[in-house]
Amino acid sequence: MSPELKVVIYADKTPSGQHERRYNAPETSEVAIILAGDKQGSRDISLELRSNQIKKIAETHRAYDALQYPLLFWQGEDGYNFELRQTNPTGEITKKISSHGFYAFRFMFRTTNLISFLRCKELFHQFVVDMYAKIESERLRFIRLNQKKLRVEDYAFMLNFLCKICFNKLLIETKFT
Repeated sequence: MSPELKVVIYADKTPSGQHERRYNAPETSEVAIILAGDKQGSRDISLELRSNQIKKIAETHRAYDALQYPLLFWQGEDGYNFELRQTNPTGEITKKISSHGFYAFRFMFRTTNLISFLRCKELFHQFVVDMYAKIESERLRFIRLNQKKLRVEDYAFMLNFLCKICFNKLLIETKFT
């Protein structure tokens, strides 16, 4: 969306000619997210700088979590990014961490935490849905960028082969009944 546009939703207004309950306002405190389904679909995250400039960042920017959820990350600690690596107790770096692994670790309940995510109620619900969207986006990005490694064309060939077998079997069975 461009900076000069603003989206306003009035819960008590409905378009004329529509069913009166079609646009009812939500009555529960559920949290949901809508993800873009197209190939190039990415979340539009904009920051307004102190100089009134708009800067766009990716959902995998290391500062995204602290900027979006300052009550949860009140010390400004970094969130997930692609460069995070897992270290073992001996100190050697082993492998990259996925967003799923990172947030699974963060969501664990610990008695030593001053602020536990699990105690934040609705804010925690929003955070979980937001991070789930980030995890799913990362998975879809991996699939889109690693088609050769995944050998997707072999899957398509196998699916066509299985469909032909099933179709031929169906034809044979209908002829002999």
